[in-house]
Amino acid sequence: MIYIDKIPNICTSNYDEVWWIVRSPDSLPQKEKLVQSLAPSRELFLRYRKAFHAGQFGPEFFQKEYVPQFISELSKNEDAKADLDYLCREGSRRKIVLGCYCEEEPLCHRSIIAGILLGMGAEIDASTEYMKYYEMFRHCI
Repeated sequence: MIYIDKIPNICTSNYDEVWWIVRSPDSLPQKEKLVQSLAPSRELFLRYRKAFHAGQFGPEFFQKEYVPQFISELSKNEDAKADLDYLCREGSRRKIVLGCYCEEEPLCHRSIIAGILLGMGAEIDASTEYMKYYEMFRHCI
């Protein structure tokens, strides 16, 4: 099962693998992996942060601007495709959590990754707030 959450609110020792989507740590415990291939580009992330802090990052911005650009970035990234394939394959046998240190806002790349993985047939455990828009990006990659 693949779990989507914002860590550090959960205990990572309960999982077989821990994948950080957006994080730049000095070091990672051995079972944790920094997965920059599934993160937005620096430019897109800065656009997101600017819109978020200006109070403009709502469902319309998310659907019409953020998601299409993020999907476009992922679809051109061979490492992202390989990582998504791995998560689909291994997620049925192992407990893998995808987390980040983002704001509380569920309209973010975690929900996009969850939607893509669901569209690829992965088993996902995520709160409904993260899955609100997944129909938008099923089968995108």
